[in-house]
Amino acid sequence: MKTVDKHKRLPFVKVICVIIVPIVNLLFRIKVEGIEKLPKSGGYVFCSNHLSFLDPVFWIVKTKKQINYMAKEEIFKNSFLAWIFRNVGAFPVARGKGDLTSVHTATDLVNDGKILGIFPEGTRSKDGKPARAKSGAAYIANMTGADIVPMAIVVKGKVRPFCKVRLIIGDVIKHEEIAFSGTDRKALKAATDRIMGDIITLWENGQNEW
Repeated sequence: MKTVDKHKRLPFVKVICVIIVPIVNLLFRIKVEGIEKLPKSGGYVFCSNHLSFLDPVFWIVKTKKQINYMAKEEIFKNSFLAWIFRNVGAFPVARGKGDLTSVHTATDLVNDGKILGIFPEGTRSKDGKPARAKSGAAYIANMTGADIVPMAIVVKGKVRPFCKVRLIIGDVIKHEEIAFSGTDRKALKAATDRIMGDIITLWENGQNEW
């Protein structure tokens, strides 16, 4: 029986990539480092710092994998944008409200062997530096038994046309390294700090290697 590639891009994503890939490559000098560290199969959580609204576009264009990511619910209030975002694999999350529906969607995706993309900070950085993380990524990884793949998006200054963008993928954080039982808040915080700590380390190293 033929194995289904759960990391394969959705049909709509393939179509828009034909259009956006040449544009993105023309406007930005993007370099990906550590692409070989991405697991070939199985569900996992892909975490990155958040610099601009273009971050998911960089993911889609350069990883060549279907990453299903959370997006703030406000975007989905516009029917046209909602249609586009759903067709590229995004789903809404109500930030700061304990949105159980989005949590269930996220865990279902990972349990089905797909890639879940999360910005642990929950919002874009105001100064370009990684900020304090929320616990969502660690919580979902713990619920599903999934590994975490950290990535740092590194830019000098702000994301702007013709700037250099580095996407630095780190070593996989195995589930066993951050797993905990029940609702241990201290352990959840420790797992969250570990995930964001790896992203910050990648980001800091990236700042020093231009």
